[in-house]
Amino acid sequence: MTCCSNMESVVRQSLRLLPFTLLSGCSMLPFGGTAEPPPPPTCELVADHGGLRLALQDARANWGLPPELGLALLEPPLGRDKRRHVLPYGNAWDEYRIATGNWSAETSDLDDAVDFLGWNAARNRELLKLDWSQTQAFYLAYRLGPGAYNQGVYRGIWLEKEAERVAAQAEIYTRELQQCPDLVQPNRWEWQRLWRWF
Repeated sequence: MTCCSNMESVVRQSLRLLPFTLLSGCSMLPFGGTAEPPPPPTCELVADHGGLRLALQDARANWGLPPELGLALLEPPLGRDKRRHVLPYGNAWDEYRIATGNWSAETSDLDDAVDFLGWNAARNRELLKLDWSQTQAFYLAYRLGPGAYNQGVYRGIWLEKEAERVAAQAEIYTRELQQCPDLVQPNRWEWQRLWRWF
């Protein structure tokens, strides 16, 4: 008999708490009753990674580099290997350091890497008359150099498939960044920029 009476008291207590549980659950939802969907992964990455956000904003302001192209060209995909963010062909890295005067630039530094990508893409855009939407061409020119790209050296080699993968990834970045455009617009007054001076 005590088992049933204990069970009844537990059920009564649960029923008394039910309205409060329901109300507290409702208070978690925004007005209108539906929860907002989470932001796309690319928006989360750019929002959470202040250094990346600032580097993309600077490359866009200085070189015109679209952020989706910059993200797609980073090597290896961001977050997997911190030793190198870019794999420049030949002496392109030295050409970049001479052209920009950034003698201390390192491929492992995210700011330097994204700035290099912007410089390299702007140069290849001018030399090869590329449109910013030609991600495959930018990737191939970045990896082989503008001369080899112009000669079509990439045809039939594995790099052509890799360029297709990079272009597909850039399309995903484009779609997702359209949902958070303010994150990648050049912003000289962003608070994280101030911390660079200290």
